[in-house]
Amino acid sequence: MKAASCISFATGKDAKPSVPCCAGLKQLAQSVKTVDDKKAICNCLKAAVKNFAGVQDRFLSKIPAICNIKVGFPAQLRCFEVDQRFNATLGT
Repeated sequence: MKAASCISFATGKDAKPSVPCCAGLKQLAQSVKTVDDKKAICNCLKAAVKNFAGVQDRFLSKIPAICNIKVGFPAQLRCFEVDQRFNATLGT
């Protein structure tokens, strides 16, 4: 999984996301074409995070800015809210 290398930062063990973390998430973000893609990725990441103890929203929410990834919604946002944010960025 492309986001697995982000766990050390997401749990507060590393001071910043690793290069593989940022590269993997950038690649994942570039694959997004539709609202359904964003929802699927959000739900997948949300489910995967449950497998790792200690992951904290305060670290997750910093990853897009630190890695310079434009996702259109905060990392801690509930996945069903992706529609509203994604459509707002498209002007719909």
